[in-house]
Amino acid sequence: MIALGPFLFFLILAVALIVSEILIFNLSVFWFLFVGLGALITAVVSWLVPEITWLFAILTFVISTSIISAALYKPLKRFQTKKGPMAGNDAVGQTVTAVSDVENKKAGTVDWSGAQWTARLASGSEVVKEGELAKIKRVEGIVLYVSAIEVSTTE
Repeated sequence: MIALGPFLFFLILAVALIVSEILIFNLSVFWFLFVGLGALITAVVSWLVPEITWLFAILTFVISTSIISAALYKPLKRFQTKKGPMAGNDAVGQTVTAVSDVENKKAGTVDWSGAQWTARLASGSEVVKEGELAKIKRVEGIVLYVSAIEVSTTE
């Protein structure tokens, strides 16, 4: 039977925490990432110094996790809350079909790119009735802001 020394323990802990952060939390919590990186550093130190004691390994884990948390929290939080440049989104300017009415105070639904999306009126736009075409003016999250397409009649 393989003895579970500090190296193997902290390596398993690191992999479990980092994979959990990526797969379950999608890099939104960060604490699992920070603790996982601290465990990874401890595993590396335990591998480089095979005679390391559990006490020294735990002390290394606590210190490395604290340093990583202090160093990475603010930059990662800034990255996480930074707004993306949606104005350049390829949806802007595209034509959509209203599946339901899109009114001033009531969101509607539009069909774009084979899927139905929540839509709100862009400022200064006329109501878009069901079945009418509209143009995407901007995108915020998963909401499309649309404006009615002026239909010109030539006689």
